[in-house]
Amino acid sequence: MKLSVLQQKPCFGYDQLTQAPSLELLKAKNEETLNETFAMLDEAGQKGSDLAVTIEGVNMTLCWADMRYPYPEVYEGLDGALVRRFSDKAKQWKMHIVAGLYLTIEGSTYNCAVLFDDEGKIVGIHKKVHLPAGEEFQVANGDKIEVFDTKLGKIGMLVCWDMQFPEAPRIQAMQGAELICLPTWGWENIYGLCRAYENSVTVAAAMGIDSAGGLPEFCDPSCIVDNMGKIVAAAPREGSCVVTAEVDIHAEPAPQYGSEHYKGFPSMRRTRASQRHPELYGELSTPIELTGLYKRYE
Repeated sequence: MKLSVLQQKPCFGYDQLTQAPSLELLKAKNEETLNETFAMLDEAGQKGSDLAVTIEGVNMTLCWADMRYPYPEVYEGLDGALVRRFSDKAKQWKMHIVAGLYLTIEGSTYNCAVLFDDEGKIVGIHKKVHLPAGEEFQVANGDKIEVFDTKLGKIGMLVCWDMQFPEAPRIQAMQGAELICLPTWGWENIYGLCRAYENSVTVAAAMGIDSAGGLPEFCDPSCIVDNMGKIVAAAPREGSCVVTAEVDIHAEPAPQYGSEHYKGFPSMRRTRASQRHPELYGELSTPIELTGLYKRYE
């Protein structure tokens, strides 16, 4: 399949500690960002992409901790014009799209990844589960980690900070995910490549860059990573662009360490799965307050 990830700079940003731009101005500037998003999706469509992934929160209007306006009054729901616009774009190019969107659902606003199929239908929605400091002031956390069946294969979605927690992509891998799509503002190769390798899953990370047009030193650019943890294609560290690559998400990762001679499996994914010991992993579901890690900080 042909896979594209977007790397995009917002058209406007502000320091909420020293600036208080009006909501009208912020909405107008976000519309400029969205127009660029759709132009980049057109580029992906013209390249013949089967799936394109946007950055996290392409409709982000307010900074996380800006408490002047309640998020549910700012961000529309699934029946809004922006969702229809993404649906129409998917239909136009007969292309699946994973869109990073803030959406208000049943009275609460979530940081979502929304999967549209090539007919413009919503196949799945992932609500960001792990919220970094500050975001939880106005955003509700999701309570599900899922994988969705599509014409392209089994696709999981996570959003930004979710990928910092190895349990999330591991659950999706155990559910059969062949591809994990990640709209993000915080991609780091140091963990991202590990998540792809340890789970034998292709990862498509679409990274947002700051208003100056670059990345913080600790972050890495948008990229497509194969199921052996190798970067197939990546954006530069500066500037907006569309990165496209041919990937086979169904391919089995080659066995390593001579495992094919001992286990007889032609796939490292199957070898790893066969050697798990879930009966020993109970500590992972222990309430954090009861763990030695928590007591370390009492």
